[in-house]
Amino acid sequence: MTGFDTSWLIYLGAGLLLIAYGIRDELRLRVMIVVSTFIYIAYYYAVDGGPLWEAIVTSALMVLVNFWVLGQIILERTTLSMTPDEKRLFDGFESLTPGQFRRLAKIAQWRVADDPEGTVLTREDEPSDALFYVFEGIISVEKRERQFRLPEGNFVGEVAFVLKRRTTATTVAPLGVRYVEWDSDALRKLGDKHEALRISLNALLTRDLANKLATSYRPEDAMAPTKETAELLENVD
Repeated sequence: MTGFDTSWLIYLGAGLLLIAYGIRDELRLRVMIVVSTFIYIAYYYAVDGGPLWEAIVTSALMVLVNFWVLGQIILERTTLSMTPDEKRLFDGFESLTPGQFRRLAKIAQWRVADDPEGTVLTREDEPSDALFYVFEGIISVEKRERQFRLPEGNFVGEVAFVLKRRTTATTVAPLGVRYVEWDSDALRKLGDKHEALRISLNALLTRDLANKLATSYRPEDAMAPTKETAELLENVD
């Protein structure tokens, strides 16, 4: 670079690094590090006696690693790469971040009720090894010999999942209803591995139950909270 002192590139790159180290937001920090590293690469290429290929290759590898981490950060914070159904489902998981939701989505099973007589999701006072979410349609619920309907946008089996007890109602998905299913053991292992996810999910399930207790789909369907549901409402960490 005739007429240009390449040492200024070192000063500029170092200045950007100093600024980056003062940024607490990881996304912006990584971007600044990448920009600074590109400036260092420009210096290694233009310096007298260069290009310094060893330094250039090493710096390029650092850029690639930071790009990979940036991709992970972006996925944690945005709904990029989610399918339309996943984005719609995510809208109902307001206490979770996009990254937390992606972890749930990886172990989710998307189902369509295909039994003309109705697909049984849970049976009252019996063990259940799954948590369900009604994605499209309306399911029927029978609890203590009382029947009512539960619309889409609600969880099924949340009391049994959180409290590790038998289910509190019999739920049946009519033909064509779409729902999402999670294996309880896999979900608990995921929560054990990611504590923040477990706390957010418990908060979501508790809020879902609170909404059910506060809203009667028909006046005659209103039901007083049981001992189990009251305990669940207190189960938020």
